[in-house]
Amino acid sequence: MATKVYKSGYRPYDKGPQARLHRIIIYVLLIVFSLIALLPFYYLIITACKSFVEASTKATMFPQTFALFDNIKFVVTYSTYNVGRMFLNTMFIIVMKTVGTVLTCSMAAYGFAFYKFPGKKTIFFVLLSALMLPGELLGIPIYEFYVNSGLREVAYIPLWLGAWFGTDIAAIFLFRQFFLGMPKGLIEAARIDGASEFRIYFQIILPNNIPAITTVVILCFVGTYNDLYGPALYITQKSNWVMANSISIFENLYNSGTSTSLVPWNYVSVACLIALVPVIIFFGVLQKRFMESVAGVGIKG
Repeated sequence: MATKVYKSGYRPYDKGPQARLHRIIIYVLLIVFSLIALLPFYYLIITACKSFVEASTKATMFPQTFALFDNIKFVVTYSTYNVGRMFLNTMFIIVMKTVGTVLTCSMAAYGFAFYKFPGKKTIFFVLLSALMLPGELLGIPIYEFYVNSGLREVAYIPLWLGAWFGTDIAAIFLFRQFFLGMPKGLIEAARIDGASEFRIYFQIILPNNIPAITTVVILCFVGTYNDLYGPALYITQKSNWVMANSISIFENLYNSGTSTSLVPWNYVSVACLIALVPVIIFFGVLQKRFMESVAGVGIKG
């Protein structure tokens, strides 16, 4: 007997015993893998609930003591832990880096998608090949440049200036894939009507590629927010610390320079949870747009 196919194209699963068994196996595997993925987050939460002695000396899956509120009070009232100032410093870097990445990388992608020039495919291939190079490869010469030019600690310039020169290759590739899915006749019609390239870019290209912009914004936010290498390299004054530095405050709280120093993992875990809150909220708000962009990359270009 043929399976009924509805007008929407949806074809329901067969209801035989073998099909049900396959679904049960898939669901069980998904649940197991989900629990494994959530295990580090669970351990982070229970570590934040432990006392200093238990968190530093015992690796238990269930806290024997409940000191969460005492740990939170200690962290938020610690003298050098100014979470509001560190969050604002972080947001300044994120805004500057995100705006620069979206503008310059989307402009570069616009050229690769709609312009014809000699060697375009070769240049794009070389550009993608640069993704294979580790970002730390140029760390020393870039660091020397900012130190010698006196810009090391001026408005966090080393942490966001490069984004204004189209240096995020992954973002260029993402924008290009979305732009290739747009009808070229729309661009040609705008040019025939006398629209300038900047007007086409700002009034046609960007408004019709909001999912791609949202994805780049999310990636820039999470990547910059979690970046520890850059702030540790360029920020020395405690008043200029960002959220990534907040973890090291408590990680080195009892560090005496010897191998016998204990790390207060309960305080570190609380600081990590506080730092995670903005990321979770930000991703939750823009999750729908992010999923749309992932699906779009898979079917366009």
